[in-house]
Amino acid sequence: MDRFGIKEIVCKECNTRINNNSLLSVSASATTEEEVGAPGTADLPWSELGFEFRPTKSHLRMVYRDGKWGESELVESPYLNVHIGATALHYGQSCFEGLKAFSHDDGSVYMFRPDENAKRINKSAERVMMPEIPTKTFIQACNDVVKDNIAYVPPYGSGGALYLRPLLFGSGPKIGLQPAEEYTFIVLVIPVGDYYKGGLAKPVDGLIIDEYDRAAPKGVGAAKVAGNYAADLIPNMEAKKMGYPICLYLDAATHTKVEEFSTSNFIGIDNENKRYVTPKSPSVLPSITNKSLQTIAKDEGMAVEQGDIEIGELTGFDEVIACGTAVVVTPVGSLTRLDASGEEASKYEFTEDVGETTRRLYDQVRSIQNGEVDDKHNWNFKVQ
Repeated sequence: MDRFGIKEIVCKECNTRINNNSLLSVSASATTEEEVGAPGTADLPWSELGFEFRPTKSHLRMVYRDGKWGESELVESPYLNVHIGATALHYGQSCFEGLKAFSHDDGSVYMFRPDENAKRINKSAERVMMPEIPTKTFIQACNDVVKDNIAYVPPYGSGGALYLRPLLFGSGPKIGLQPAEEYTFIVLVIPVGDYYKGGLAKPVDGLIIDEYDRAAPKGVGAAKVAGNYAADLIPNMEAKKMGYPICLYLDAATHTKVEEFSTSNFIGIDNENKRYVTPKSPSVLPSITNKSLQTIAKDEGMAVEQGDIEIGELTGFDEVIACGTAVVVTPVGSLTRLDASGEEASKYEFTEDVGETTRRLYDQVRSIQNGEVDDKHNWNFKVQ
């Protein structure tokens, strides 16, 4: 601990010791609760929040021109004036992130693992030839927009969070296929509750998708680019019409291996053998929530396995989880596969109620996010 009570972490890349708040330009000793403000003071139905857009006070905006990032600004208008030749519109030069900020019992607000989001957005940006956002700049931007919208952070005990959506896109005009010379980075915020109604109250039923693929081998599946999600719109809507709120995709090459859910990573739990199993594929987006749950599972003595999961291996799991920033942890009660005529060909059933391991992992990660247990892995970044 340093003299401000902030835990230190080791930066492997630079072989030096740093603390989370050193990545922000505001010193911890100069910050007071009065300066940040009180969370949960906006006039909103905190207990009724779902995962949907709601207007807030502002979003943060930065522009990249002439090879460098300009100063950030907080903008109250929810509209952007975009050039008609912007590469994001024509060639999909766009990527985004998702992270959350949580109120703690003492009135402070913390972001969960924004350093990991900074790494991931830069990997996505590299894949589609967009400029890097320095980690310190990214975290400071997230800090500043949360601070400006502090009233919209759901209060402690409400079960909600302030969802941050950093978005980087080519805003400069190019008509030939090439990267833009200008880029815009924004961070918008939305107070949210559960992605699926009921949260952990009841497992959801999933549909295994055969008629569509989410991402091709050696494509952009591991990058959080906008186009990946457009590919899921039709199957997602069709599945919901049939009563399945979540879709599971298989590998595009053979349709024999589990890859990931529409917006979430796949986790299979084998309680008898204390196994936590998740796919390892170049087409799967690395989930920060999954990474966190893997660490928690290892802490609890579970064997964490990453590799190919054949579709038949679903019978070996007691519990199946969809995990991600938006859903956090969603228990999946069954996965159904249809034949060419639309009739049920096979059905894999798991727990009817929330599984013991699902509940335990969820409770632990939420307790860390809410500041209710020791943050021994230094995942929380204080808004200041």
